[in-house]
Amino acid sequence: MKLLPILATIASLFIANSATAQLIQSTPVKIDNRSLTKVRVVGNGSKLRIYDGKIIKTIRANSLKVRVLDSLNCEGKLIERRTLSGKKFSPKAIKLDNKTGNLAVGVLLQNCSKQNISGVFLLQPQPNWNNYVIHRVAVPGRKQINNKFSTYPLGVIQKIGFIDENLIIKHGDVGNSEALLVYTTSNKAAAKYAGCVVTQLGKSDSICPLKHLYER
Repeated sequence: MKLLPILATIASLFIANSATAQLIQSTPVKIDNRSLTKVRVVGNGSKLRIYDGKIIKTIRANSLKVRVLDSLNCEGKLIERRTLSGKKFSPKAIKLDNKTGNLAVGVLLQNCSKQNISGVFLLQPQPNWNNYVIHRVAVPGRKQINNKFSTYPLGVIQKIGFIDENLIIKHGDVGNSEALLVYTTSNKAAAKYAGCVVTQLGKSDSICPLKHLYER
């Protein structure tokens, strides 16, 4: 089955629901048939608070770190490799997958006039929801990424969602281009890149990763 028609279908569903994107509401989601989970951004975006009915778990944005490859710093200099920490959570880029309990969060890593850099993390709940395994969602680029700690830079994250356990990331760049990145996920595996659909073509024609450059 070809990937493009599948991605196009996902894109149409995702775009149709874009008007409902907002700060994640306290929508009850049943986890492990025992509690209702609520997620809120607090501390002016610096913290994420998760409440499952018994335990309150607070995650700080600056505790989420990722190695970013080939990105511009605030002076416009290209940096081959550097580790960035989260500055704040993106309110529109937080989504709980009802089926798996996975929580996808978008985090602003760099905020400057030359280039905004964002990252996406997948938080995987452990038994009894006492803790999480944190996975970095890797954006592919010109070279193969050989470890789980690195990613190529992502610009402005506009929305995150799940469709049939597929993670969908809508993002844009300074050239007014927009695209949807699609990742397959499950309750046992981290996000794996599946493809990309351009939803708006602005000045940049590189809003989607060039898949043939990094596949083995």
